[in-house]
Amino acid sequence: MSVFDPSKPVLVFLAAGVQGGAVVRAALARGLKVRALVRDRARAAALAAPGVELAEGDLRDVASLRAACVGIERAVLQVPIGAPEAMRDGARNALAAFAATGVRAFALKLASASRPPPCAEPSFVGNDAVEAEARRSALPFAVVRPTLYLDNLLKPSARADIVRHGVFAPPLPSAQRVAWTCADDCARAALMLLERGAFGGDHRIAGPHSLSGEEFAACVSRGLGRTIRYRAQPLDEFERDIDAALGAGVGRRVGSKFRYFAGHREETETILAAPFAAQRGLEGFAPTGVEAWANAHRGEFDRDANAAG
Repeated sequence: MSVFDPSKPVLVFLAAGVQGGAVVRAALARGLKVRALVRDRARAAALAAPGVELAEGDLRDVASLRAACVGIERAVLQVPIGAPEAMRDGARNALAAFAATGVRAFALKLASASRPPPCAEPSFVGNDAVEAEARRSALPFAVVRPTLYLDNLLKPSARADIVRHGVFAPPLPSAQRVAWTCADDCARAALMLLERGAFGGDHRIAGPHSLSGEEFAACVSRGLGRTIRYRAQPLDEFERDIDAALGAGVGRRVGSKFRYFAGHREETETILAAPFAAQRGLEGFAPTGVEAWANAHRGEFDRDANAAG
């Protein structure tokens, strides 16, 4: 049973993004009201639904965050990946708004592992800084973090490779086993913890199976009803492709996590490989398998194929 007033909405940060949008959907599916925090209300029309209230706010603007937090008891906090200092400051501003308005507890959704400096992966250092701010707040909170997101397959470039060439080519060796998860599962987990008041834990959300690249491709193939090959893209090639699409230097920033994985194999096993294990506060949580996830998204790939055909 929830320890919070169910008549009050859950505040969802980064609600217009993939991860925040998943939290909005999961909250509505659980019968919860949502206050969706977005930077530009005019560009968030896709969130319009019964039970969703839009609030404009920016993690760099404490006043806007305070306004968004009025009347809120619980929140799902996410901070965009960026420089560690920017991630720390965004979390600090959100937590200051929580303190000023009486937010009672939150779930902290991180994008991956946390490591203190010195560490070669900036996003891991940023996650560590965000966690440190959360602990300093003295508010009850729970951490939710994924392995790798299946939602990466839905990015336009990945979908195009799958539809046109029958290839999924991440910058990971096929031998690297991954217990792939999805944004919807991480969202469900965060809300379960909030509803149950299960705070204090660090919850690694993973899929039910640890898969090599070939095993992963076989599961995706069955789910999509089309044959998919796994190709481990060399990191240099991956970064050049990103630069070509998004500008010089972007590839190195995007690829830095995968370079960390390549250079820290034991840590990578800890972060990515093990399947979901039962955890306090997530009793009854059933992670989504790769084949089931792919089948649920089959229509999107079929539409792409029809449009290209």
